[in-house]
Amino acid sequence: MLGVILIVFTAFGSFRIRMSFYFDVVCRIKSDKNIILTFDDGPDETVTPNVLDVLRRNNVRAVFFVIGSQAEKFPALVKQAFDDGHIIGNHSYCHKNMFGFYSSQKVAADIKKSAGVIKNIIGLAPVFFRPPFGVTNPNIKTALKKLNLLPIGWSLRSLDTVSTEKEKIDIRLAKVKPGDIVLFHDRIAGIELVIDQFIKSCRKQNLGFARLDEALKTNAYE
Repeated sequence: MLGVILIVFTAFGSFRIRMSFYFDVVCRIKSDKNIILTFDDGPDETVTPNVLDVLRRNNVRAVFFVIGSQAEKFPALVKQAFDDGHIIGNHSYCHKNMFGFYSSQKVAADIKKSAGVIKNIIGLAPVFFRPPFGVTNPNIKTALKKLNLLPIGWSLRSLDTVSTEKEKIDIRLAKVKPGDIVLFHDRIAGIELVIDQFIKSCRKQNLGFARLDEALKTNAYE
């Protein structure tokens, strides 16, 4: 029975990035007034430009955790995000469902491939890494230590990939509080409308938006 409990707990820890079960993950910042906006899975040819436009109009800087294979397809969008003052983070090259079962060598190779793509576009290799699906395990720990990367999680999920209904997303986002790292995806059609309203709502609550590197007092790139 104890063995079964251990297996369940270990599996649960693997997919609950906020637990920092296998290694320390940054899931919040220390702040009594600011939050961090992050976007996963881009760039998307249709959605990312709309998201960038909303952020530009609201003068907000975010982190875009890009998938290397997507960055190869749409390098101009990665460059635009970087030029707009956003941080480009590494979200793996492949973003495969089996990523959590890769050996440490294969994890490292995948991350390095993505880093190479990003560096070819913006001239810098990211330090911030967010694992696909938020999965963590000993192999990923070994790879990140070898590559000297800083894992970034989240404290508040919009769950925009689970339900795209704006009202449901708004209810989840209403839980925001200072120090949160908020997770969105810039591949969900219409998410820019949610983001625009969310930014305005936060500012009514006197919440500001920080750049992650400044909040953590560390470099975003090698």
